[in-house]
Amino acid sequence: MIRNELMLEQTPQLRTAGTSPEVELLLSCARTRTNPEISQRIREAAQKKIDWVQFIRLALDHDALSLSYCNLHRVCPDIVPGGVLEPLRVRHEAGVAERRRLAEELVGIVGFFDTQGIPAVPYKGPALAVRLYGDLSLRGFSDLDVVICERDALRARQLLIDRGYMPTERVENGKLKEYLRKHHEMPFCRVDGKVHLDLHWRYTSRSTCLAGDPERFHRELETVSMAGKKVRSLRLETYLLVLSMHAAKHKWSQLKLICDIAEILAAPDLDWGYVLHEARDLGLRRALGTSLLLAQGLLGAGVPPRLAQELKIDRTAKALATQACTSLFEETGQSWRAEPDYTFELALRERFRDRLKIFLRYFFPKLKPNERDRAFLPLPGALSVGYYVVRPLRLALKKMGRTTPLH
Repeated sequence: MIRNELMLEQTPQLRTAGTSPEVELLLSCARTRTNPEISQRIREAAQKKIDWVQFIRLALDHDALSLSYCNLHRVCPDIVPGGVLEPLRVRHEAGVAERRRLAEELVGIVGFFDTQGIPAVPYKGPALAVRLYGDLSLRGFSDLDVVICERDALRARQLLIDRGYMPTERVENGKLKEYLRKHHEMPFCRVDGKVHLDLHWRYTSRSTCLAGDPERFHRELETVSMAGKKVRSLRLETYLLVLSMHAAKHKWSQLKLICDIAEILAAPDLDWGYVLHEARDLGLRRALGTSLLLAQGLLGAGVPPRLAQELKIDRTAKALATQACTSLFEETGQSWRAEPDYTFELALRERFRDRLKIFLRYFFPKLKPNERDRAFLPLPGALSVGYYVVRPLRLALKKMGRTTPLH
């Protein structure tokens, strides 16, 4: 692929982030496609002074253990110590067996929903592993994700309960509709504790303000074979958009999220016109551009010239990519699943109207007066609208340490 100059400027910065031998080896192994140059890079990296305990920890943290094992076993089994390669094989094979079990469970759930008239689309997990990585053995996952339309969410919830699943968040029946309005997914766990499932009615949180989510992403679906059955799947062009937003939500803090983007970029015959149209229409050019910078800079992914030229790869996207790369292998003590802050979400979106919607969605509810505001400054009923001024004043004074009522 021909690389855009704007992207090439960023690549050296990303490639030098996290220069330990363990990180270098992990980045070399985190791919399904290799060539003689990549194979040589893996061999050279494995010959360095590797702390194998640290390497395995990194591979586990970034859910890239299976990719690492398969490439090490294929390229340089003569270099990796036997005391390392064998435990990696055992862990890899155990993971594959678990993924096959989860895939069978997913096929059963989707088929069950179909019999009840609820179209369900598997998301990430087994469906993405099969569609993008070729089989279940190469992409790690530990739970299941299913997307339905919001109108079916309450019925699907009850059907899952009838099937032996329990919501892991307790919500009173009278507040379920409010929960649907405020959230985009509901977590479940099978009663035996062996399967975790997230039921989605949107691909992203409402705060991201993506118009038409999820219906617009289901206009053109594909099918994949899984556990002997055909199931629905997002097309890869749609996955590129959705996974870029998903990775951005987590600030690209797990290498697997970037591997997914790199693998899609390597797929042949994709409709880049569709990707660009949807990215522009949804205001996702910056999120997508940042993902491409990371996939190219860290994993050497080729970026189609049309994408490189037409995406909004601006200073903010470059800064976000640099920030993500710098923190990718840091010891933060925080889960990669931690929710991002809204300041980050505002920076991620390139359109003013999207930033305004996010601002209002997040900050306006915080301005809603409560009993503390009324106790802080009692006002007659005719002046109750004044509490929208009193509340920010009270919060500002609280921050400065003054919280006594005004009389």
